[in-house]
Formats: sequence, structure tokens, C-alpha cells
Amino acid sequence: MDIFNATHNRLLGNGFDIYDIEEIEKLGASFYKSYVNNVVIKKLHYSEEINLIKSFSMEIRSILIGLKENIWNTYLLFCIGNEVDFETNYKIERDTQALRKYAICNETDLNRIPFLDEFRVIKKPIKNEVTLEDESEYLQEIIHFLQESDGKQNKLSVTQLDELMNKILKMVETRYENRQNNS
Repeated sequence: MDIFNATHNRLLGNGFDIYDIEEIEKLGASFYKSYVNNVVIKKLHYSEEINLIKSFSMEIRSILIGLKENIWNTYLLFCIGNEVDFETNYKIERDTQALRKYAICNETDLNRIPFLDEFRVIKKPIKNEVTLEDESEYLQEIIHFLQESDGKQNKLSVTQLDELMNKILKMVETRYENRQNNS
């Protein structure tokens, strides 16, 4: 599949709608909009077009400002059919004038664009009950203290936290002294 079409499909799949804006279409580009971000896609057909990216992005910015679009959440995606060397890619994407830009050569380049990630349902983590046998002596002491203080249900006071810290520090000191004596 052509990279322009793959980008188009990915945008539509992530909730973007395509809008017909004549000024942008005259420049050979397409405008997409979601509830947060705007995207302008342009397919570059020949390498000389890469030298025109700066002026193209300035022109797109002017058009969008005139339409009162949010330029701070607008991205330019340049679909380039053949592979671009790292230096050219860097030149395109690091140019901070006008709008943020991405060079898209293949579908894996689309994964670098944060707002194009597939929206996944975040599952709640599996509750992991900690057993005293599985953990270090310090963690065991913390768990034991929390259980005694009903720390699962109540917020610990500063005094209780100081008491816990003193217990752990005393354990560390004792362990250190035991190592020194055994050496």
C-alpha cells in the first residue's frame, strides 16, 4: 500500500476527519482534524520538493491562522515514497519554523507520532498480594507496620512515619554492624 494511503487510513482509523480546504488542496495537501489535533499530509514526489518544505510549512501556517485553527496542535506529515537518508529526515523533522513536521517513509514511521498510537483500553493492574516470605526484611517490616497501624485504611501520621523510619534505620545500622563484626 502506498504510504500516503496508509497514513490516510491510519488517521481515519484514529478518529480524524478529512476537511476540504481549497487553499491547502491547491498546495497538493490534505487537511485532517480530530477533537484535539490537526494534520496536513503532503506527498513528496521528487527529491527537489524537500527543499520547499520550509516555505510550504510557512504557507500552511498562514492559511490555518487565517481559518482560526489551532496551529500549536497542528502537524505536517510528509509522505515520501522512497527511503530518505537520516540527515534529510533529521533536517525535515528538526526544523522548528512554522509547524511540527514528520517525514513518513513507511508504516513504522507512523508509530513515532504520539497521537497516532492506537487508543488502547488501559486495564487495571492485577492486585498482587505481597507475602512476607517473598520480600526483604525491610519490606517485611514496612508491611508488618502498615498492617499493625491499619495503614491500608488510614493515612499514617507524621509520628507513625517517623517511627517506621527509625525502625528501618535501626535495622540497617544493625545489619551494617553485623557485617563489620563478621569481617
